[in-house]
Amino acid sequence: MIRRGLVSSCVAVVLAGGFALGAGAAGALPVLPNVNVTPPASKAKLSKSFTRATRGLSGSVGLAITPVGGDSTMSFGPVRTARAWSTLKVPVSIAAERVNGPRVAGDVRAAIRRSDNTAAENLWDSMRSNSRAVDEVTAVLREGHDPRTHVASQIDRPASYPGATQWTLARQSRFGAHLPCLPDSNRVLGHMAAVESNQQWGVKILRQRGVSTAVKGGWGPVSDATGKYVVRQLGVVTTPRGAFAVSMAALPSSGSFDDGIAMLNRVGRWVGSNIGSMPVGTC
Repeated sequence: MIRRGLVSSCVAVVLAGGFALGAGAAGALPVLPNVNVTPPASKAKLSKSFTRATRGLSGSVGLAITPVGGDSTMSFGPVRTARAWSTLKVPVSIAAERVNGPRVAGDVRAAIRRSDNTAAENLWDSMRSNSRAVDEVTAVLREGHDPRTHVASQIDRPASYPGATQWTLARQSRFGAHLPCLPDSNRVLGHMAAVESNQQWGVKILRQRGVSTAVKGGWGPVSDATGKYVVRQLGVVTTPRGAFAVSMAALPSSGSFDDGIAMLNRVGRWVGSNIGSMPVGTC
């Protein structure tokens, strides 16, 4: 999402689908729901397998996995944080619906399914002010058991976009694990399950019996100083045993969006081949 009136060297590349958004007061974490969590297979064994599967990639990747309803996260690969870009549209959509009700349903659909930046900007603006939008989105993150992420906006500095928020893979995965447990997340999750072709990669390529996925992709410049892309995905994977959340990111050496997608497809295939070993849970 590009904030109106802001000029940045990143504008040309962000329009492709990066969410250019914002640090509100941190509230207390909600009480953990009653969950049934199945632990994973050996973390050491999975780490070795992940290293083998991602060997030879031209660039770096990272992956975090958390069972739905749980807070214990497994991390793989060297990438641990990056700008959120359009993955931040998930908590923004929930926050905007809480403020406005069904009148923003069309923009929520477009922001999630198509990763439409204009729709995302409408959602942000519907919360009346940058200050309130930051607070509302932060509240959703805290409810989703993300205790620390600072939602960046113009409140921080004129050149800051909310999508430039640094969202660690571990915290995003934990948020994803609690997303299905939020009382008003069904609409957003439904749209994440039906994203258009520009987001059908990573775990969205999984085609296994009894397995369903809901995802949100994000992509844009790694920093203001470069046009090289980071490509991210937030996802919830549901299996017959239970569900888990994933957060993944790719930093291709080329900086290419397409190369980043190819890298996350490699990660997605690894998740699929080890799906019986993933930690799962329920709300």
